[in-house]
Amino acid sequence: MPDNYALYKTMLTIRRFEERALDEFSTGRLFGTTHAYIGQEANAAAIFSLTDPGDVVFSNHRCHGHFIAYGGEPYRLAAELMGKATGLVGGRGGSQHIQWRNFYSNGIQGGIAPVATGMALAEKLQKTGKIALVFLGDGTLGEGALYESLNIAALWQIPVLYIVENNRYAQTTPVEIGVSGSIAARFDAFGIQNWEVDSSDVLEIRSQAGSALEQVRGNSRPAALILHTHRFSAHSKGDDTRPRELVAKIRAERDPLQIHAPRLDSAQRTAAEAEVSALIEDAFTRAAGDSFPVFQFSSSPVQTSNHPTAQPENRKTVLESINSALLTALETDQRVYLLGEDILDPYGGAFKVTRGLSSRFPERVLTTPISEAAIMGICNGLALRGLRPVAEVMFGDFVTLTADQLINHAAKFRWMYNDNVRVPIVLRLPMGGRRGYGPTHSQSLEKHFLGVPGLKMVAPNSLGNPTDLLLAAIADDDPVLFVEHKILYTRPLLEKSDLTDWKVESGGEPFPWHILRNADGLPPQITIATYGYNFELARAAARELLYEHEIFADIALFSQLSPFNLSPLFDSLRHTRKLLTIEEGTITLGWAAEVAARASEELGHIHLRRAAALDLPIANSKTLEEAILPSHQKIIQLALELVK
Repeated sequence: MPDNYALYKTMLTIRRFEERALDEFSTGRLFGTTHAYIGQEANAAAIFSLTDPGDVVFSNHRCHGHFIAYGGEPYRLAAELMGKATGLVGGRGGSQHIQWRNFYSNGIQGGIAPVATGMALAEKLQKTGKIALVFLGDGTLGEGALYESLNIAALWQIPVLYIVENNRYAQTTPVEIGVSGSIAARFDAFGIQNWEVDSSDVLEIRSQAGSALEQVRGNSRPAALILHTHRFSAHSKGDDTRPRELVAKIRAERDPLQIHAPRLDSAQRTAAEAEVSALIEDAFTRAAGDSFPVFQFSSSPVQTSNHPTAQPENRKTVLESINSALLTALETDQRVYLLGEDILDPYGGAFKVTRGLSSRFPERVLTTPISEAAIMGICNGLALRGLRPVAEVMFGDFVTLTADQLINHAAKFRWMYNDNVRVPIVLRLPMGGRRGYGPTHSQSLEKHFLGVPGLKMVAPNSLGNPTDLLLAAIADDDPVLFVEHKILYTRPLLEKSDLTDWKVESGGEPFPWHILRNADGLPPQITIATYGYNFELARAAARELLYEHEIFADIALFSQLSPFNLSPLFDSLRHTRKLLTIEEGTITLGWAAEVAARASEELGHIHLRRAAALDLPIANSKTLEEAILPSHQKIIQLALELVK
């Protein structure tokens, strides 16, 4: 039998916390906004009276009630709302972005669904017996990432409970004009069993929640719990457009505390009120006296932990080198999983990079539906729960479909949760043109992600060892975008001894840079900076400049594009004062623009030319494609303009 007193006290604690939080805005101790759970307390109290401590919970912007019912301390939550150093995540997250034990929250609608699905998958893969719960609102039903998640959860039988709290308004939009058809039918369409409750009675909700949780835990498959509920307060502090008469009616008829209170005697209710009042007063009073965090900037250090290396005989082409890295990672680390579209044998991916891997590791190479947002979100969940996923986007152009999961989730989790978590993900991106694939399958989109704090970007080339580069990325504790130019796949790997015209200096492990200088040690007149496949263009141009025009060039070749380490470039530019950059992305606001800006800040005036794609989509026609992308002739022309 349920403990009626405990259920009442949980609901009362949530109610009094939220009321106090709303009041605190008038004192100036709270700023920003908050999304009160007042009126919905029975949902959280019922559900968390049935969960296990090890279960994983992902909540949303209305997370306070879930957190308190989960067992979280009101004092730490109050301190977080006040932005104090003693807060759950040191004041970094505030009202919507908290983490404690196995409890997580983020305010991005829909985006948390694939993350929670990935967390549940991690528990299944690691055979912990634990499940995941994710709280969604009626407004989330308009988000595509949710449906991608439901499809994969049903296909893979992932033990996750999707809890829809339909409070009938997505901010100010009524559900009648925001949600078409039945909520339950959405889950039925994927074969996901669901339970539906339209009540504020904690015992009635608890009964249905128990059935749903048993389906997930007992049968290790997804389920949904649809709770038709009411919030008494505004969506956030003051954006309530509902008629006052409607809100008053809801309060009178659907108050979970009033419904449950008659099951307690007056002494129990008085005791609960006294205990909760003291708890909430202590929480906010203590938090108000705590110190604010002191700002200290530090970028995430590059992971330098040891990682396995493949044998040189396995490195013939760039493609074979990357395949070798994936094989080595799977052989040496049970936490590594590969996800992507059409990556199973015999196909082995669109560019055959994963060929042979699923035959060797059928349980850790997972082919997915065409669901880029869900793939990336599931990888987020896997990583947060201790695994090291590597995902392949079939064409790098499709990275735009993962943008929310990269920018608002993967890149933020570590910092937002006060360095309490790690997100070791590698997203492989076959980028670039010159294969006639046209406007949506030929782009180099690196620049759109270079400035995202928390993301690393790495690009292999033919001189460095792509095997070690990818293994280092997999060993890194932060998310890494691994940019593979499609033309580069067939290129043979170079050793320094192959470059007889050059002396090569390298550094910057584990994502190295290389400086190529003429073998005779003659003073350079120009510095060429580039990365990835563009190194092939840079070498050809430097050779022509030398033999046809007697112009000596240094080539600065980078593997890590973000965060920047441009020191070796600066060393060359101190001698030449002339910089030519080569990239395949469009010229405006690209990688080279940032390189040039930083060089100018460091060195003062330098002469600059940039070889890049024109600000146009990439055409299918070979002649048009060549005209749009940086060409050998254009690079030579720009170099001569610099040196004249």
